[in-house]
Amino acid sequence: MPEIKVIKSEVEPVFQNLKEKTNELDTTNPKVEFSESKLDFIKKMEEIEAQYYETIKSFKTILIKTNNDAWSSIESYIKLDQNLARSIHKEKAQ
Repeated sequence: MPEIKVIKSEVEPVFQNLKEKTNELDTTNPKVEFSESKLDFIKKMEEIEAQYYETIKSFKTILIKTNNDAWSSIESYIKLDQNLARSIHKEKAQ
């Protein structure tokens, strides 16, 4: 089976960059005001806009959670790999 190598110093900046970019994602609705009108079109556009911003907020939340979960998994893997390496090293020393 091929070896999986994770070098924390190479992976950590990628996750940090993703976290920064995700936090920069603007999910605030600017609430564009339309002129007074009874047209259903404007109401529909406002509904679509509201749904869009809710979707963006959901996407950002999921992206943050996925990033955190992936980073946690990588940290766990690194710790496990280090413990395994220490254990093997101790066995060879005996």
